[in-house]
Amino acid sequence: PLGEAAAAGRVWQLSRDAAGCRLVQSAFDNATTDREREALASELQGHVWEALQCPHANHVLQKAVGVLRAEAVQFIIDEIALHAGGAVQASRHKYGCRVVQRLIEYCPPGQICDMAEKLMKEMKVIARHPYGNYVVQKLLLHGTQEQRGLILAVVHADV
Repeated sequence: PLGEAAAAGRVWQLSRDAAGCRLVQSAFDNATTDREREALASELQGHVWEALQCPHANHVLQKAVGVLRAEAVQFIIDEIALHAGGAVQASRHKYGCRVVQRLIEYCPPGQICDMAEKLMKEMKVIARHPYGNYVVQKLLLHGTQEQRGLILAVVHADV
């Protein structure tokens, strides 16, 4: 199994192809400490927007969100927010929607409240989108009571 040391310094490079992204995901799984996992993830900093649009690297971002402590994935949320309409655009992207779903699943509501607020403002459009609707489903499952109520109101008004 590929450990953290074998992937060190090559995480972003490896993440961009099919075989490499599996090796990096394996390195996350085989890392034995938060520090090791965070060191792997740190190599994705500055590449989040590109990674969430990549058919391979998006899997590495998803893995990172699933195995890191919530505070250690803040850079992913921050980099998505750097783009105008970032959360909404990512939610409507074939691969980006998966990363947003994982953030909704694994991060506490307070950590993703700004992202969720932006999504809520575009709920009608996102809910009808072929990829965005999956993000809406995750918000229904993992969002706050208020978010669920707003989603249901939008959907009900649109029926």
